[in-house]
Amino acid sequence: MTRELIIGGIVSVAFTRRTMGIMFTSIYDILGKNGADALLYNAGRNVGRAFVEKEKEITKSENIELLNKCIQIDIEAGFGKFEYNVDFNKFEGEVKLYDSFLAKSWIEFTKKKQEYPVCAFLAGYIAGIIESTFGKKVVVEEKECIALGNKLCLFEVKKDVFGD
Repeated sequence: MTRELIIGGIVSVAFTRRTMGIMFTSIYDILGKNGADALLYNAGRNVGRAFVEKEKEITKSENIELLNKCIQIDIEAGFGKFEYNVDFNKFEGEVKLYDSFLAKSWIEFTKKKQEYPVCAFLAGYIAGIIESTFGKKVVVEEKECIALGNKLCLFEVKKDVFGD
C-alpha cells in the first residue's frame, strides 16, 4: 500500500528529524563548514525558486500574496514559523524562523550545541523564495541559530549588489 503526502498541492516525502540530522551533519563532515554552507545554500536557493514558481503556476498569485501563501505552506509542512521583516522596496531586513526543523534536527541527532549556524540550506531557501517572488537577487545570511542555543534562527536579508 502506498500513501502519498500532499503539501500545498504537491506530492511530498517526509523524513524524520533524525534522518534530516544524519543527512545534514554528514554533508558538513564530508565537505567542511565552508563547502557544506556553499552547497546547501545553493541547493536551498534552487528549492526555494522552484517552490515559488510552482506555487505561482497553481495559485496565479504575485508579490506579498504569493509570499504569504508560501509561508503558510512552509508552516503546514513543518519547516517552522517564518516571520518576514523585509523592506521589499530596498530588499533588506530580516527573517525570523521559530522552531526551525533543520536546527532542531541537528540538535536531536548530535545532542549538543553547535559552534556555528547550521541552516545554510534555509538561508538559501529564503533567498530563492524572495528572488522568485519579487524578481530581485538577495543575499541571506544566518546571524542566530537555534543550534547555537538561540531562541530562534535569524536571517539577515540584503540586496545582492552583484545581482539583477
